[in-house]
Formats: sequence, structure tokens, C-alpha cells
Amino acid sequence: MNLKRIQAFVLVVEKGSFSAAAELTGLSQPAISQQIKTLEKDLDVPLLERTSSALRPTPAGNYVYKAGSDLLSQWNEMAEGVRAFHSTLTGILRIGASTIPGTYLAPSWISQFNKSFSKVDMIMDIQDSGNVLSSLIDKKIDIAITSSESASQEVVSEPVAHDSLVLISPIGHPLGNTVYPKDPCNLVSYPFVLREPGSGTLKTMEAGLEQCGLSLSDIQVVAQFGSTESLISAVEHGLGISYVSRLAAAPAVKAGRVQLVSEMKPFSQTYYMSYLRSMKAYPVVREFTSLVLQLVKEIVEREEKDD
Repeated sequence: MNLKRIQAFVLVVEKGSFSAAAELTGLSQPAISQQIKTLEKDLDVPLLERTSSALRPTPAGNYVYKAGSDLLSQWNEMAEGVRAFHSTLTGILRIGASTIPGTYLAPSWISQFNKSFSKVDMIMDIQDSGNVLSSLIDKKIDIAITSSESASQEVVSEPVAHDSLVLISPIGHPLGNTVYPKDPCNLVSYPFVLREPGSGTLKTMEAGLEQCGLSLSDIQVVAQFGSTESLISAVEHGLGISYVSRLAAAPAVKAGRVQLVSEMKPFSQTYYMSYLRSMKAYPVVREFTSLVLQLVKEIVEREEKDD
């Protein structure tokens, strides 16, 4: 049986659409659809229920999804182990990242890795930190880059970058006034827009507010968003204020979309690269993590030299 058909089916179930699966694999939507049809023909059973509003697996499809996911995981582990005997690194590296490191950190690392190992196919998916780490445990991805470290003993989490959450507000908001008292307790007077539950940014903000004697229940939350860019856009349009990554805030502040409340203390944020202990010796995982840690080391050495 063709493993590509199983991979296509697993991606369609996980993403809930043919188009999302096609985007991740680099295939066309009709090609993905044809692979699913061929798999259904091979197994002589319908695997998906297709309606105008939803796409979900049949009972047989649920079984094939679980068995297929296990089969793909076993195949990848075997293939990675065998590649250690080859002089040229090949294969697939599946990376999951939360929004900020997935947008501002991982692309550079992937580019550097590709220069050395151009025959490795790389797939990156962006979700919130909680979902990314769950995918790592379930072996749906090989590397996780998130704003939270894993609590699982099966996982190794290494710090790879530092950032801070800064307070932003709409242009002209009173908090932008330099003479306005910047006591965190004053923040309860204003509506907030936040990231969604499970977001590492939200967890860091919650921890930071606790240091100021506040909790999320103390502030006026008017909406929550699934991405940093949509959150910044909401602030830009006056829906509320929010804490966001300095990396993400900088371009928006420079463009005049929002203003930085610079006198309000930022909250520190650390990003982590995580992988399963059982996968540490596999060539693709080993080489990628080694490259990232070396790049991080070089940055730290330059910063120390500048100081």
C-alpha cells in the first residue's frame, strides 16, 4: 500500500480539509482528493463523510486514521534510523511552532538548515503552544518550537531565544501619555483583547499580571484571538489594549498602527525547542537541533562581546 495515500488521509483528518492538506504537502487539492479516493478503493470502504459544511471520518475512517498514524510514525522512525548509514541526510523533518517563534525565529533556522541539508523536506505547522506540544507527544511532529516548555519526562526542552511581552494600545490612547501614571493596577480600567486559551503568550501575560497582584479575572476581557496579527489588528481598531511579543509589536509600532506603552514594565518571555528523548539520536532531529543550538550560542557570544 502507498504510504503517501495514508499520509494524505491522516493530514485531511487532522486539518479538516483537502486544501489545508494540499498546502502542507505541496500537492494540488485534486491530487489529495484522488489519493483519498484510491485509498478508499484499496480498502473497499468509505473513509470520509463529505457534506456541504463538514468533512469528518466515518467509523472505518477513525480506525484507519489511528492505525495509519501509528504506521507512519513507525515508518519514519525506521527510515530515520537507516539514514544514519547514508552519507547524505535525506527524509522529512516535521516542525510545529507557536505563532511568534514560528513567524520570527523558525524560518531563519530552517533556511540555514536547508543550506546544509537541501535533500531534507521540511514541513512547518503553526498552532498554539499547547497543541504543538501535544502533537510532539503524539509523534505527529519531530520538533516543537514554543513559548512553553514541556512538562513531560519524554521530552527534552531547551531554551533557544528570549523575548518580552510589551503593552500596546490604540494610537491616541491615554496610556500613551508620558505623564500618565503607569501603575499596573490602572490597567483594570481598560478593555483588553487577549490570545486564545492554550497560547504561550497568554500564559506569560497571566504570570506577569500575577507578579503585579492582578489576575485575568481582574481585567476586562472583550475578545480573544487565535493569532498575534489579528490581536494587533484588534488593538489598532480600538477594541482594547494587550500585551504582545516585542518581536511582533515592533513592525506595527514602526508603521504607526499601534502605540507602545513604553513605561509599563514588560514581561519576560523564553522560547523553547523541544523533541522526544527517544528521537534525539535520529539524524534529522540531531542535525537540526545541533544547528539551532549552535546559532543560539553564536548570538549569545556576540551579545556578550558587545557588552
